[in-house]
Amino acid sequence: MDRMPNPYRPGFNAPPPIFVGRDGVLASVSEGLDVAALDGRTPRPLILTGTRGVGKTVALGEAAALAAERLGWPTVHVEVRPKRPFTPLLVERLAAARDALEHTTRKAGRSTHVTGGKLSATALGVGAEVMIERGADPVSTIPADPIGRALTATMLAAMRAGAGLVLTLDEAQLATRGELAAFTAVLQEHMGDDWPLVVLVAGLPSLRDPNRSVTYLERGEWQELGLLDPDDVRQALVEPAATAGRPMDDAAADILVGASGGYPYAVQLYGHHAWRASDGSRHITTDHARTALDAARRELEEGLYASRWNDASPKEQEYLAAVAALIVRTGEATGPLAAAELGAAQSRVSYLRDRLLKKGTLYAEGPRLLFLTPGMAEWVMKH
Repeated sequence: MDRMPNPYRPGFNAPPPIFVGRDGVLASVSEGLDVAALDGRTPRPLILTGTRGVGKTVALGEAAALAAERLGWPTVHVEVRPKRPFTPLLVERLAAARDALEHTTRKAGRSTHVTGGKLSATALGVGAEVMIERGADPVSTIPADPIGRALTATMLAAMRAGAGLVLTLDEAQLATRGELAAFTAVLQEHMGDDWPLVVLVAGLPSLRDPNRSVTYLERGEWQELGLLDPDDVRQALVEPAATAGRPMDDAAADILVGASGGYPYAVQLYGHHAWRASDGSRHITTDHARTALDAARRELEEGLYASRWNDASPKEQEYLAAVAALIVRTGEATGPLAAAELGAAQSRVSYLRDRLLKKGTLYAEGPRLLFLTPGMAEWVMKH
């Protein structure tokens, strides 16, 4: 069968064929791993925020892959679910990681812990050589609370195995403030124990809400993931096609880059439909790109456009309509212009702007207001 697999991956938590435009995230993860494995201390947490579809979950997966590739460390990943506590799942997965680490120690037939290390450059890049000292288990008091007890047991198992742990918490904005505070209190309590532990948290921009924030996270390293720049979009479209054996023409790439608006989900969706339209061809051409735009926009209309519109209150819909009218009519929308379009003082409607930004329906680029999903302004004006 001559079918060539489609290299593009639109969808939730689907890692793209290449991870572009997030060098800062990978650099921070790499530094955190070095601090934990080589300096022998726990780095401050990395908190990723951004609207839906910008790649936060994918970034957590890349961090886990980096830890496994460089150091052979496991990752415990938990996704918070609406109106459900995440503590039981976290405790369960920490226990599973502990069992796996203890199995590694039993196979080795000795007790070990990390004492230091060094970086080394190889033909494959920069790697880590972790120095291990065999000996007694680190002394620690086992806490009474479930998270503290589970995390302590897992970290002791990790150090006996000569390893560390990466802990990732996704959709953190869905956690109650109380549960999030309890989780971070455990992390803060053990900062002085110098555990080889790297923590990453991801959530919507509402995670920064002062009414929800917790002290431990406030002192972490915050990075906001936004839209990709045109060069990164081009790379994300062109390289997978070339690697898969069906190169994309420059003019076709121009069409898709411009249409995507830099929104990572749209990039993958347009690439997916361009590949599908070019089935049987040797290249992805402008005709295939235009076909892809039509197919992808129909999918966006039935999915993201409608769901984000229906998620807005009547007042928010009025604000969205004002922003859409400005973009379609003049190409420019700002908070003051939207207020004027509604015939209201800016102070009276600014809360609507803030709500829609936190939901991820709108996106701010300096003073400009944009719809995060490309093409939604035109859809709003039609509907």
